[in-house]
Amino acid sequence: MKNSFNKLINNKVDLNNLKKFAAIIGSQPSKGARSPILWNSAFKKHGLNYLMVPLDVEKDNLFKLLDKLNFNKNFIGGSITTPHKISVANWLGNKITKEAAKIGAVNCLYRNEKEELLGTNTDGEAAVKSFKKICNEFSKKFFLILGCGGAGKAIAAYFSYKLGSGKLCIASRNEKDKKFAKSLMNSKWIYWSEINNFLSKVDVVINCTSIGFDDQKKFSPISKKDLFKLKKNAVVYDIIYKPNSTRLLNFAEELGLKTLNGLEMNFEQAVLAYNYAVPGAKNIDTTIKAMKSAIK
Repeated sequence: MKNSFNKLINNKVDLNNLKKFAAIIGSQPSKGARSPILWNSAFKKHGLNYLMVPLDVEKDNLFKLLDKLNFNKNFIGGSITTPHKISVANWLGNKITKEAAKIGAVNCLYRNEKEELLGTNTDGEAAVKSFKKICNEFSKKFFLILGCGGAGKAIAAYFSYKLGSGKLCIASRNEKDKKFAKSLMNSKWIYWSEINNFLSKVDVVINCTSIGFDDQKKFSPISKKDLFKLKKNAVVYDIIYKPNSTRLLNFAEELGLKTLNGLEMNFEQAVLAYNYAVPGAKNIDTTIKAMKSAIK
């Protein structure tokens, strides 16, 4: 029993000796995820003897791990990261919020009053909040979303309802994503190979793929040559936060374009997810201050 969790995760965390705990679950969150730093600072500030830990888990062991966490009442919830957001939504079935059901992916786990494990998605709201800090205007703008995975769907869904008279285009390699785009307001879908045909019309590019992250950090979803086609006042937003400046953002900055990385979005979704998962969470200002102090 003591090693039952350890057989399912690839990093060393002894969950059996923890009392109340949260987790960030992904392929390799132990290699640089900020959520444990943010959440643990908030726990301390609120006087809670809780701990958030990273759990590196492969797809084959994901459902087994979730089953064990579900029955462990010390587990309060936490965050889901790449590449498990869609799989976790499937595991939860109908125990997800309407927003998450529309997206088909979750990035946050929490328990309700009956101690049932539920899921929601805070990626879209966090992305919009961070984007508003550099550009508060959505009307008449043309947004291009790169990628339609868990994060891409969440961000596309949330931005589509903020557009007003604006437009949103989702680019991916899977034609099945066309149905998702049709379910949103002011949205359409294009093949990845068609991106260059639209760049001259685009006001905001949002990269929701993993291109530029970790072992792909030498790559960019759009070449510097093609970025020249963007308007001079265009914004390039990459939701990746490690590295802080991806190759895509480096190219955009060299061209004098306004840029935004994923650090602020990551922070905003951490605040939102913490508020869902921590029983009786109160005083969001204290949570924000604690999390900000942890990353200064």
